[in-house]
Amino acid sequence: MNIAIDARTLEGQKTGVGRYLSGLLKYWKNNKEHNFFLYFKDEISESSLLKSDNFELKLLKNPFGFSSNFFFQHFLLPYQLKKDKADFFFSPFYLKPFYCPVRSSIVLHDISYEAHPEWFNSRSQVILKTLSKFSAKTTDKIFTVSNYSKDEIIKFYNINPDKTTVTHLAPDDSFKKIIEVGKIENLKEKHGLNKFILCIGSIFNRRHIPEIVAAFERNAREYKDYQLLIIGKNRTHPFMDIDRKIKTANNNLGRNAIIHLDFVSEEDLLTFYSSCEINIYLSDYEGFGLPVIEAQFFGKPVITSYNSSLIEVGGDSVEFVKENNVEEIYESIKKVISDESYRLDLIKRGNENLKRFSWERCAKETLDRVLSI
Repeated sequence: MNIAIDARTLEGQKTGVGRYLSGLLKYWKNNKEHNFFLYFKDEISESSLLKSDNFELKLLKNPFGFSSNFFFQHFLLPYQLKKDKADFFFSPFYLKPFYCPVRSSIVLHDISYEAHPEWFNSRSQVILKTLSKFSAKTTDKIFTVSNYSKDEIIKFYNINPDKTTVTHLAPDDSFKKIIEVGKIENLKEKHGLNKFILCIGSIFNRRHIPEIVAAFERNAREYKDYQLLIIGKNRTHPFMDIDRKIKTANNNLGRNAIIHLDFVSEEDLLTFYSSCEINIYLSDYEGFGLPVIEAQFFGKPVITSYNSSLIEVGGDSVEFVKENNVEEIYESIKKVISDESYRLDLIKRGNENLKRFSWERCAKETLDRVLSI
C-alpha cells in the first residue's frame, strides 16, 4: 500500500505533534511491505529517522512562491495524492483536504477548542472548530490519544464510537538518560541552575503557569536551594505576561529562582529531564499529557492536575493537584520536596506506570487500523 502523510510538523522546531509523528515513523520505516510518501511544505527534514528505502520525501512547492498552509493542504496535497497514486492519506494533525481523492484518517489529539473556545483567538477558532469538525465528519478513521479525548470527540461531534480508535502515546524511544556529570553541570552552569523543578510545554492559559510561579515563590522562601525551570513558548490567549510575573517573583525573592526558556534542543531537553528533581505539569484540559510519562521515564516524581486525560495517564503514580490554585500547588510541591519516602514511592510507581505505554504498540495499532479501513 502507498500511504501518504502530511509531514509538515517535522519541519523546524519539532513540537508535540512532530514528536508524535516521529514516534510512528520510527516503526513504520521497518515495515517494508508498504511505501510512505512524506509531504513537506517549506523544507524537508534532515532527520536520520527519515532515511529509509520505503520513505519517499517530497517538498510540495507553491508555484506562486508564497508559503501557505491553506494552499498546501487544500490544493497541493490533493494534486500530489492523485499524482503519486496514493492509496491512503494520514494526517497527524486534526485536518485533511476539503477534497481528498483517497481514503483518509486524521488524529485529533484533543478538542479543547470545542470545550473551551475562550482559550483560542478567532482565527484559530475558525480553523480548528470549523475545519477539524469537517475533517472528523468526512474522514474514514479518527485516531486519538486517550479514552478521555475519544469521549469528548463523540460528545461534541456526535461521531460513531466505532469510527474512533485510541492509541496511547509513550516517551520517545530515542530518549536516553544523561549520566555524564560534566554535561549536566555545564548545562546547569550555563543557565544558572542548582536543584530545580522542571515545567515543560507550550504555555497556554489552561496550564496555570502564573499560579505555578506564585506557588513556587512561596516554596522558594522555604527551600532556598530550589529553582523552577519553565520551558515553552508563551501562546496564551488572552495574553498573559509570564516573563513579567517571573521577574517580579525573582525580585521579591532576591535571586534568580525562576527561569524561563522558550525552546531548547533535544539534547538539552534530555539533560534537563535527567537532572531535575521534580516535574510539574498542570492543566485544565489535556488530550494526553506526554510530559507526565516522559518525566517518569527519567525516574522523576510528577505533580499534575486531577482532570481530563491526566487522571487516565497518571493513574496512581503521581501527586495530583485537585484544584489548580496557588495554595494546593504550593502544598503539593512542599509535600514532594520534603517527604523523601513519598518522593521515592512516586518514582517507583512511575516506573510501573510506564509499562502501560509503548510507541511500538501505538505504531502497530495505528497501521493495523489504517490497513483495515
